[in-house]
Amino acid sequence: MTLAEETRKTLCDEFGVTGLVELIERDFEDISPAADVDREKAALYAERNRGSVRLSAGRFYTATEYVEHIRKVKALNLP
Repeated sequence: MTLAEETRKTLCDEFGVTGLVELIERDFEDISPAADVDREKAALYAERNRGSVRLSAGRFYTATEYVEHIRKVKALNLP
């Protein structure tokens, strides 16, 4: 991947890494209520997101919503 030097520097500064290889090999953090996704921030960067349409549209569960959803599903009485 070829990036302009200014873009490379901006990415490294933004993510707190020394090089892009470090960024690519970095493990993803677990989603927890303490480090939950912020819907407002997701909406702010939606136009820049070229990934999932669900994320861009705000159609995702936050960690707190997911825990509540799982609790409701487990409480269902199936026939």
